[in-house]
Amino acid sequence: MKKLPLWVTIPLLAFTISRLLIFGVGILADTMLPTEEGHWIADKNSVFLSTWAKWDSQYYFDIASNGYWYNPGHQSNVAFFPLYPVLMRVVSIPFDENVIFAGFLISNLAFFGALVFLYLLTELEFDAASAKRAVIYLAFFPTSFFFSSVYTESLFLLFAVGTMYFARKHKWMTAAIFGILTSATRNLGVLMWAMVLWEWLRVQGWTLSAIYKKETWINLLQGIKQNWYEVLIISLIPLGLLAYLLFLQLNFQRPMAFIEVQAAWGRINIGPILVIKNNIIGLITGEINKGWLTRLWNVSSLLIFLVIVPFIWVKIGEGYAIFVLIMMLVPASSAVGSIFRYVLGAFPAFMIFGWWGRHEVVDRTVSMTLAVLLGVYVAIFVNWIFVA
Repeated sequence: MKKLPLWVTIPLLAFTISRLLIFGVGILADTMLPTEEGHWIADKNSVFLSTWAKWDSQYYFDIASNGYWYNPGHQSNVAFFPLYPVLMRVVSIPFDENVIFAGFLISNLAFFGALVFLYLLTELEFDAASAKRAVIYLAFFPTSFFFSSVYTESLFLLFAVGTMYFARKHKWMTAAIFGILTSATRNLGVLMWAMVLWEWLRVQGWTLSAIYKKETWINLLQGIKQNWYEVLIISLIPLGLLAYLLFLQLNFQRPMAFIEVQAAWGRINIGPILVIKNNIIGLITGEINKGWLTRLWNVSSLLIFLVIVPFIWVKIGEGYAIFVLIMMLVPASSAVGSIFRYVLGAFPAFMIFGWWGRHEVVDRTVSMTLAVLLGVYVAIFVNWIFVA
């Protein structure tokens, strides 16, 4: 019997063990620890499914069940991009229209697919050993339970990493298709347009380090002349975002409604420097409680991933580094409240983690620490305590 390749077995192993951990801890924590009453119950017939549908899951359930609505100045479900809830609606059809089960199924299948692409991409940039560690570190990251929850994390990661993998293989049409799906999943999915274009420029010999050379621009002009259709294909990536803008214009006459309603969640764009400063001051002067701890792990994760950016730049390129930088700074321009979750989409950082873990002591320490923290945060999340 032929063995499955490592790019299947390693992600499958990481997926299986990490999901067994979070499902086991989730059931125990939900059963043994007290939870305040009055919270939304996603599926009255399944305690298990309800465990993995909390907070923002309500909006995806609402969109999949009832469609979009917009209430100016108030929290509205137009803040959430359409691909995930549309898939929930479609997939739910053969399951008695149980959109929560559909969301749970989509999230977990997408997460496994994302791990496969992360392995392939990391192996392409580094080696098989680094790819194995990157997959494990992501699967056991403290907030990786969001990949199995009714959230867009896993779908976004699947399409984003898939986009970059096919771009690195110079399969521009496939990369564009994945990119379109990424931009229909989240607003920052449109970054994949820049990522793929950056890779195309690199193939033509255009890099920042050689930008001052005459031949760099000559090669670029020749590349555009010979391969203009590839640029055209890559330019299709924002279609996912543009389609949603058109939908919002036609239905609510507010194409930027998804940005406008952010203020209802307390997100006001004051810039990342001021946001970071205010939150650090809050940590120093604030009383230690649930809110203080939430702020601590969100600020800490933001700073850690920002510090990693120069290492990404040096080791795997400026395109990856700029992607992570924007992924961190855009949400941090208004608040840090969900950064601990948003870092899950910054896949180049996990590729670097995988490379750094080549020392056995580091690898074991990181793996054990992540597994313990994952269990802790699952227990917090399932009891309706805000994590990210």
